[in-house]
Amino acid sequence: MQTINDLPDDLGAIYSPPTKPAAPTFRQTCGKCNGKGRVTFGYTFIQSGTCFACKGKGFFEYRTSPEQRAKARAASQARKDRAQAETIARADEWRTANPIEAQWLETAAARGFDFAVSLSESLNKFGALTEGQLAAVRKCIVRDDERKAEHAKRTAAAPALTVEAIEVAFQSAKAAGIKWPKLRLDTFTFSPAGANSANAGAIYIKEGETYLGKVLGGKLLTSRDCDSETRDRIVTAATDPHAAAIAYGKRFGKCSICARELSDPASVERGIGPICAENYGWANA
Repeated sequence: MQTINDLPDDLGAIYSPPTKPAAPTFRQTCGKCNGKGRVTFGYTFIQSGTCFACKGKGFFEYRTSPEQRAKARAASQARKDRAQAETIARADEWRTANPIEAQWLETAAARGFDFAVSLSESLNKFGALTEGQLAAVRKCIVRDDERKAEHAKRTAAAPALTVEAIEVAFQSAKAAGIKWPKLRLDTFTFSPAGANSANAGAIYIKEGETYLGKVLGGKLLTSRDCDSETRDRIVTAATDPHAAAIAYGKRFGKCSICARELSDPASVERGIGPICAENYGWANA
């Protein structure tokens, strides 16, 4: 078989293989350097250098026109939107099929439980949970139900405790402009729960940094760190807080409200400094 090189000189000179025409290119000015190929940067010491976006050329070259690229981007976005809509539909179907698990996920995620937040994100991303994830959610639901049952049992068995006198003192202190009122009675610190907390209306009880429990709904709900003897002392102090405040001042020589040293004999006898007594409504007590 003859090749081009085997042809006679006169024929080889007039023959050339067909060539593919060059594909058209479309140039677009670089928006970073505005076609200059260089950019300036810095505030105090202004410098210039090669544009990192276009590598100093000042433009970009594409094989397709701007209209074609815009059309391709629109089609790609449409595909993403369809896929997202399908994922949302699958997630809604999963929630309908698993209403208890879906409700737990929503509630726990709203409380900021990281595990529930992660699973909610996974559900929204993939449209369903895996069998392992679903089993973990159901395990959490069982655990929460057990805790609720234990809490209900403890609440029913908790001793009744009236803290009206403490609540009145706290209300007086807040009216006087004290944001975080406290009472130091016996070795305990009593303080009201925040208005927006999960235990709004409760009074917390601590000993040092140890949380001992709270009074809520007329019940003393103690923590695991509160033994029966400590519980009885809490009840005694909360039942007559004014008497407990006097005892605190005489015992420690400090104001039972602000914990400052008491130097005036009358204040020591009362267990409260004059300003604190006025703020908490105990000036004439």
